[in-house]
Amino acid sequence: MRGVRSAEVEAKITRHLQRFADWLADGLGHDRLSAVTPREVAAWRDHLSDHGNTRHTASAGPMAPATVNNHLAHLSALFSWIIVHAPAALLRNGDPTKKVDLLRLPAPQVRALAAAQVRTVKNVLDRIEDFHQLTGRRHGGTTGKPTLHRHARPLRDRAIVHLILSTGLRRAELVGLDLAQLDPCDPAELRRVKKAALTGVRGKGRTVRTVFVGRDARHALADYLDQERPGDADPVSDALFLASSSIAARRPGGRLSPRSVNTIVDQVGRLHDAQTSDRERHLGALRPHDLRHTFGYRLSEASGHNRAELERRLGHANDRYLRLYTNPPDDIAAGYVEDL
Repeated sequence: MRGVRSAEVEAKITRHLQRFADWLADGLGHDRLSAVTPREVAAWRDHLSDHGNTRHTASAGPMAPATVNNHLAHLSALFSWIIVHAPAALLRNGDPTKKVDLLRLPAPQVRALAAAQVRTVKNVLDRIEDFHQLTGRRHGGTTGKPTLHRHARPLRDRAIVHLILSTGLRRAELVGLDLAQLDPCDPAELRRVKKAALTGVRGKGRTVRTVFVGRDARHALADYLDQERPGDADPVSDALFLASSSIAARRPGGRLSPRSVNTIVDQVGRLHDAQTSDRERHLGALRPHDLRHTFGYRLSEASGHNRAELERRLGHANDRYLRLYTNPPDDIAAGYVEDL
């Protein structure tokens, strides 16, 4: 995998395989490959399912079935490689992962935001700078711009949320974007044109696609590029979205991490719920994939459930997930049967 997969994927595969090695050594007292049997692989699968997730409190909890299956896929790939390259006597009974079934995945859940929720989220985004202002007498005054927290980048956060809502980008795709992929990338042009695009977006399975950027996202990006990004950029800052330059531990070039996108989206969700008295509109924990699902559902409606368009814009070819984007949020589904 080294030199073939990205550094992030390489690290994940290494981590998964090390978990199996540690679990095997802990249970058998050694980690010899010849001792790995289908029984051991199945027991590891069940262990991950019941106790594989370490919580913040250091206690063990269940691991999601999809994550368990991801661990098994990486272990299977390792043994497939061993079968080809190792002496035949090493694994006398063949690949021990072949006879171990994957966990059944639950039906995908619809996580799209309803139209009323999208409206209130956008209203919060319009006012997001207000929530980052420093309060108190020393930060007051009647002239000049309000003082913001030194790490705060409200225009960047607004642009990120609008961009996911407008394009359905995944976290990794979003943080992997370079400024050069935005066409046009000039703020004045972004405000003027009626069509902008992100080219060469790299998704899962080595797919590459072009996504179009909606009006709200174009204007939010223009504000960010005009007012915030220049202050955080350095000579090696190719990324579209940059971490605050005041953060000492930021990545080289300032590129955001996928986890940072989680934090930004979650914070917007918390602000939304704090500003919304209508409990029916509350979002709870808002995640980037909720915004992606919202885009997918709205694109499905706008395109007449055009499968080819969904594949092209979402970078997904799996029927199981494409069907998910045609399912309406609960309040819309409830409305279908209200008067029947």
